[in-house]
Amino acid sequence: MEFTPSTATQQARMQSWCVNLLAIPVDAYKLGTVIGKGALIQAGGDNILAPDVMFVAGNPAMPDDTASAPLLAIDIIHRQTPQPVRKKLQALYARAHMLEYWQIEADSGRFFLYQANAAWKYDLIPPDVADLHFSTAIVELSFPVVWFTQLPDIWTMMAYWGMIEDLGHET
Repeated sequence: MEFTPSTATQQARMQSWCVNLLAIPVDAYKLGTVIGKGALIQAGGDNILAPDVMFVAGNPAMPDDTASAPLLAIDIIHRQTPQPVRKKLQALYARAHMLEYWQIEADSGRFFLYQANAAWKYDLIPPDVADLHFSTAIVELSFPVVWFTQLPDIWTMMAYWGMIEDLGHET
């Protein structure tokens, strides 16, 4: 009998991996805080957003103590998420002045990485010719986009960034 992970399991796994992806360089360079579920963002009016993962520059004392807008928010979605829902989320995060916003499909590993332009509308950030993503919110963060489907372990990520010697850990 083959095990197929539930939607909630896929989402939790992708969220945990994204926290690790961001936390490694953020912690190493003391850039701020990576927060998983639980933090809320005011997006104007009655709109409150609860991203799956976010990055806040500096060091807020508590996850709720985010006086300025986080620079990056990530929503873990699924391939069945309708396009109008995706667009509405983009508009709400732009209204909250989120510099970079990612939508990642937990069930497919597909990703949509956006950067705000001067009018606070999102432009898709394509990978470069080497298939690398360079974050605008965390300038120290770059990684191969294939990682969204491979979900490498923490050791592989640290070796890639030169933080540890590559000891031959497998992903």
